[in-house]
Amino acid sequence: MKKVIIALVTAIAVGCMAMVQPAKAGGVYDGVAPGSSILGVKLGLSHIVGANVTYDYALARVWKGTFTIGGRVGYMWRGNTDRYTYGGVTEKYSWSENFLDFQVRTTYRLNVVVPQWEVYAGVALGGGVDIASSTAKVSGEGSSSHAHGSGSRGYFSGAFILGTSYNFTDAIGANLEFDLGAWEQAWVNLGVNFKF
Repeated sequence: MKKVIIALVTAIAVGCMAMVQPAKAGGVYDGVAPGSSILGVKLGLSHIVGANVTYDYALARVWKGTFTIGGRVGYMWRGNTDRYTYGGVTEKYSWSENFLDFQVRTTYRLNVVVPQWEVYAGVALGGGVDIASSTAKVSGEGSSSHAHGSGSRGYFSGAFILGTSYNFTDAIGANLEFDLGAWEQAWVNLGVNFKF
């Protein structure tokens, strides 16, 4: 029975691999062709939690890489709740911030490291809105008080972009991107790229 299960699993794996088109015949990845688009969907996984969508349009090949121009829209959240008890008095404080971020970006993508693998660097400039709220509650010794505050602000944001993609096919790849320099967005982003 074990041999039958192993044979069945092997047959399914080989069949699935046969259905996936390789990035290029012979295992060579040529990179992003001018006129192509790259749509990225990523999760932010650093000091702030969120998700973002990127779009890059390939403008022109230069040397062994491709210049792109595009944009990024991101939603990020951070917050915390603290509770303290001392002398029969309990104090609870919570706060949260929601960021909606828009950026224009450009990257240069090199295709010389490993077949199907590219690295890229670039810059992004933009801005967004930060909606913040906080709540404080003190209770104990027969009394309680409650305070709530909220506000919003606009901000300018910019980042240096460093990233890498491993392309399983011509259309789909895994993506890791570092956006360095903007506090209002995640510095580490992990997701998927779709090329078309």
